[in-house]
Amino acid sequence: MADKLNWGILATGGIARQFAGGVNVSKTGTLTAVGSRTLESAQKFTEQYGGKPYGSYDEVLADPNVDAVYIALPHHLHYEWTIKCAEAGKAILCEKPFTLNALEAKRALNEVRKHNVFFMEAFMYRCHPQTLKLQELLAAKVIGDVKVVNSEFGFAAGKTWENFRTDGALGGGGLMDVGTYCVSLTRLVAGSEPESAHYSAYIGDKGYDEFGSGCMKFPGEFTASFGTGVHINLKNGAWIYGTEGSIHIENPWKANSGKLTVYKNGAEPESWQLNCTNDELYGYEADAVAEFLEAKECPYMTLEDTINNMRALDMLRATAGLVFAAETTV
Repeated sequence: MADKLNWGILATGGIARQFAGGVNVSKTGTLTAVGSRTLESAQKFTEQYGGKPYGSYDEVLADPNVDAVYIALPHHLHYEWTIKCAEAGKAILCEKPFTLNALEAKRALNEVRKHNVFFMEAFMYRCHPQTLKLQELLAAKVIGDVKVVNSEFGFAAGKTWENFRTDGALGGGGLMDVGTYCVSLTRLVAGSEPESAHYSAYIGDKGYDEFGSGCMKFPGEFTASFGTGVHINLKNGAWIYGTEGSIHIENPWKANSGKLTVYKNGAEPESWQLNCTNDELYGYEADAVAEFLEAKECPYMTLEDTINNMRALDMLRATAGLVFAAETTV
């Protein structure tokens, strides 16, 4: 475990700000450097969160004081900058989805292994005590054998909203943004990979899935469904159904409100309230990198898990006809 970790952040958007807040309340992290396409943007960011501002991403990687880099760039840039971070010898925490497809993920992680650096895809909910409690309950089979998972994650951005999430060429849309969480959680509960998957999506004029519903079938008697979107408000919870009861997670993604409740057949419900602030949520993630730095990967979100999540996403979007012009296919 690393007692202290000096962080660099690539980009200054909303998710970068959330992670910066997390670093500043973490037990192990110090925000050391922030890179943006313009020095002015980096300066404004560091005035609020700390660190040294740089007017390029390369300067962050060249800073010898930076131990680990958080890649907060748009989806289509994760592949390129993961490789650059690995070549610079930096530990890597890369925002989800890791890449635009499984081929890119495999190639980038080959470089991570080649340069022997730490890597984790930034599914922050995986590092939260609520998710660890869920895994404990599932391992103990408190609801018997799990058969069905239903989950949702969606929000209603305005139709005039414009960024990379609304660009079909760059991997925009609900599935590759918040839908990735539903796929990740379902696979975590299943403990295996889907045999088949289907995604029914509404694809608007800009070529991205504005919202949609997916289903997956896993080995044995296990099925799952999910809803997602960037132009629809959903309940954003999850239900897990087993042969002896069910588990309801009111807020599986942010865990800043709500409860995890077990409904055991013939027994009174039992709940756990494991809430945290948004800063604490991302602080757990920063501390997980420090804790498992020497192991080169974190058991909460392994390299194999990342590749398999991309494979599942590939299966889902293939059925919806979602193709990204920016993705590497050969």
